[in-house]
Amino acid sequence: MPRDVRNPVLASLACALMLIPVVVLAYAFGPGERLDGSIFSHLAAHDSGAGHALAVGVGSLGDLLPVLAMLALIVTIGLAAGRGRQALAAVVIVVGAGLTTQVLKHLLSHPRFQGEFLGLDHPWANSFPSGHTTAAASLAAALLFVVPPRLRPVAAGLGATFTTAMGIAVVVLQWHYPSDVVGALLVVGSWSFVALAALRLLRPRGPASPPRERRESSSGRFAISLQ
Repeated sequence: MPRDVRNPVLASLACALMLIPVVVLAYAFGPGERLDGSIFSHLAAHDSGAGHALAVGVGSLGDLLPVLAMLALIVTIGLAAGRGRQALAAVVIVVGAGLTTQVLKHLLSHPRFQGEFLGLDHPWANSFPSGHTTAAASLAAALLFVVPPRLRPVAAGLGATFTTAMGIAVVVLQWHYPSDVVGALLVVGSWSFVALAALRLLRPRGPASPPRERRESSSGRFAISLQ
């Protein structure tokens, strides 16, 4: 396996394996549970005020219809830029990460009592990982895949802002613990690296493809990383 394919495969496995200690810290390790609950209680907003209203607006963007609309826009951008393979990878990331999150929610469904901070159970037993954060982060990764290299810094900034806002919003709204957000990011990271490995493994070969050395010297390693 070529090194440029092996590295993202290993990164994907690392993200997947990192889910294990996050789950242990969130579900079965006292100090980790207390830290989770403490951050949750400090960020949680009352059902009033500008902060709560803003969080509601951001959180609504993680619902199914807005996510599908944004994914359609991302695919359109990819196709318009002549990046059909990357557009397909974008769909795989969003759908794959979303389905994985739903499976993990089912498998890890378990109430987490935080009486020290909240005096009650978390609203949902199946909150790990955060589905809304998964949607935001996977859309951010998808956008990074489909845009031309020169626009990737802008896409990265927009995606990071959207993902961060969603991660904070779901905690402010008391939908999720911080660990649920971290779990979602790891799921998306794993799928993104798988997609990157697949693109590198299946990239076109032949006279039409310039040599790797020339591509690297003309546009840099980052510019070709999603080819």
